[in-house]
Amino acid sequence: MASQTHAIMTLLNQIRTDEQLVLPDIQRDFVWSRDQIRLLMDSIMRGYPFGSLLFWQTRFLEVPYRKFVLDYLPSDTYVPKTKNANIPLRMVLDGQQRLQSLYIAVYGSHDCRRLYFNVTSGDSAHDTEDPEESLGATYRFEFWREDDSNRPKRLILMSRIMAWPPRTDDDRIDEVINEIGLDNDEASRARRNMRLIRQVLHQSDLVPVETIDEDASSAAYARNINEILEIFVRVNTGGTRLSRSDLMFSLLKSKWKSARLSFDELLRDVEKKGKLGLDKDFIIRGLLTVADGPPKYEVENVQRHWPTMEAAFEQFSKALRSAVDFCQSADVGIRSQSLFDASTLFPIVYYLYHHKNGSVPDDQRKPLRCFLYFLLFNDFLRRPEARIRYLRTELQKHKGKSLPLNELLDVIRVRQTHNHTCTSAEMLNSHPRLALNIAQPAVCRETLSWQEQAEVDHIFPQSKVRARFPDLVDDIGNLAYLGKLRNIRKTDQMPAEYFKSMSDDELKDEYLIDDRAVLAEDTFAAFVEARRQRIVERVIAFLGR
Repeated sequence: MASQTHAIMTLLNQIRTDEQLVLPDIQRDFVWSRDQIRLLMDSIMRGYPFGSLLFWQTRFLEVPYRKFVLDYLPSDTYVPKTKNANIPLRMVLDGQQRLQSLYIAVYGSHDCRRLYFNVTSGDSAHDTEDPEESLGATYRFEFWREDDSNRPKRLILMSRIMAWPPRTDDDRIDEVINEIGLDNDEASRARRNMRLIRQVLHQSDLVPVETIDEDASSAAYARNINEILEIFVRVNTGGTRLSRSDLMFSLLKSKWKSARLSFDELLRDVEKKGKLGLDKDFIIRGLLTVADGPPKYEVENVQRHWPTMEAAFEQFSKALRSAVDFCQSADVGIRSQSLFDASTLFPIVYYLYHHKNGSVPDDQRKPLRCFLYFLLFNDFLRRPEARIRYLRTELQKHKGKSLPLNELLDVIRVRQTHNHTCTSAEMLNSHPRLALNIAQPAVCRETLSWQEQAEVDHIFPQSKVRARFPDLVDDIGNLAYLGKLRNIRKTDQMPAEYFKSMSDDELKDEYLIDDRAVLAEDTFAAFVEARRQRIVERVIAFLGR
């Protein structure tokens, strides 16, 4: 393994010029924030160790890769290319986040903002009146839009400072100082800072780089892709740690060339329907599930089953889209992530995977709705690995057929000590938000404004009844969804007053209150009992049991 040292600007110019330095597609996406980039620049200015980088000279293999991003946007998807065999190209195995951050800092932008250097910051200035803004940094770097007229004059664009030819340094620095209007100590500090930033980024021995296969003379002496992946997994245990999902995805990408684009497109489509907490981790586990592989999330399982997973992806995508649409449909009504655990989708997707186009059969909507809600009421898939297998074993007997609802509910009953397989007041009180989603459909949903966010309100205010009725105040019979702003305005109003302007029909349809007479303070216990029974009846009618 060859070892050398390089200047930061040498590496950035290799990235910028003719794709001399790129990223293997096994790498994760860029994840550093603007604050992390600012702190990295401060650390470099203060002479802190930069840390080594690990490159891979890919001469003999065909390898998917992608370029570093010049203008980073969080929503962008980046299309990989393929390096042909027998063409040399260096790729970054460790240090991607730092190099990408520096490339953005010197040449590019982060979410439409470019990096500026406060040329009067530093030890003697140390302007830390705003500790959150300074982040503990001595040298101040800030991201601004180029067209922002409120930017202070002493913030100078990093790309401008680094673009000066070496022989014109002093003239360019004087030009900046005159533009800003600095004199005396501030002018001296600005001059020192601009010289220092140029010096450290051009310092030839700052960055130690080790390169795998630099001296490999033939394919027989070069690492294969599995060895490279093993090295990649081992070195990525520091810095911004790779999650298990990142490592699993890297493994898949090393074998399945279109994995990145396929996963990104599917997640983007699903997220358009609303945030349900789905990610690459979910897709990998879901593919293992429909491929009838062990749902345990381990490298060995992905290595063993990836061909089946790749072959299953198209039908899995259809089934997942159908499952999400089904959950959010008017007759099911799961429209908020607060009601939902993403792992609940695994058995739903598995069932739909074995139907044409992954579609929900018309005559199975009610059984499937019932199954979905009882999974949620029981929190059955909070620890999904073994329980996915139990449910899948039952579903495997009914591929392409009617949903075996009773048998699936028996799995819940047998495998979970405290369970609910028929509607009861106890079940509703254990999950009041889910119960109210059935009692008051379409109220709990994703909203654009905080004012309409659904909150659980006590119809009889806690402050008025908790002391006398501690066992009833939090009962489902006394709870209702109310928009956040309306809840704030309601404060501790008693229901007889709050509902005064609401018609009897509205009171009955929206709140399941049949008789306005029970809204009196001295009828609280009777009110809770009557309304609880109405909610139980509505849930039974909805779920069918």
